[in-house]
Amino acid sequence: MYIENSSSDWSSGSVGSVASCYDSPTEDLRSSSPETSVKGKVSPVILRKRRLAANARERRRMQNLNQAFDRLRTFLPQLGQDRQLSKYETLQMAQSYIAALYDLLEKPLVK
Repeated sequence: MYIENSSSDWSSGSVGSVASCYDSPTEDLRSSSPETSVKGKVSPVILRKRRLAANARERRRMQNLNQAFDRLRTFLPQLGQDRQLSKYETLQMAQSYIAALYDLLEKPLVK
């Protein structure tokens, strides 16, 4: 059973917009420049710029992933725990919660 959620506030954190945040128009570090040698070796300056850019992309990716987990935690029932659920526990809880909701929908109505 597939439930489509088109009118709720999920659109603010849509998956389609996540990929575009990584495709920012930064300077092309792969183009030939005076910092590269004739033999095709890349200078340490370019390597450092590439590493810094990759680190920034990875940091942004992890921040977005952590925000998504925080958002998922807000939809799960709290069991009186004073600590935040881990990512693994959050996924387990979400899976159990979805299964329980599905069972409620499939249960025949008693009159």
